[in-house]
Amino acid sequence: MTGQGQSASGSSAWSTVFRHVRYENLVAGVSGGVLSNLALHPLDLVKIRFAVSDGLELRPKYKGILHCLTTIWKLDGLRGLYQGVTPNVWGAGLSWGLYFFLSHDPLHYKPIMGNKNSPYVTV
Repeated sequence: MTGQGQSASGSSAWSTVFRHVRYENLVAGVSGGVLSNLALHPLDLVKIRFAVSDGLELRPKYKGILHCLTTIWKLDGLRGLYQGVTPNVWGAGLSWGLYFFLSHDPLHYKPIMGNKNSPYVTV
């Protein structure tokens, strides 16, 4: 046969192999990674500020976490608390999305060696 027969059998092979994959897991992973990163990024910024604070007079001195957060808020506002958030959001969304998409459902399935029509069965 021509290309039509081959593409139909090719798509059915892909649908057989990936029938256990749920796209809801991808959406859940991406949204969870993005939201957790947005919620916790100011604390990550504080951690980095404390790590690079080496006692020089060039860098501001902080007395604690709340003092650091309020100082950044007063100097730079909300934009200051979220500087550098873009790469972190992309990385967390991508990594958690792929993790949930690729590994969540296969953990609940195991391969059957002798059956070609059903590559996975619930455990």
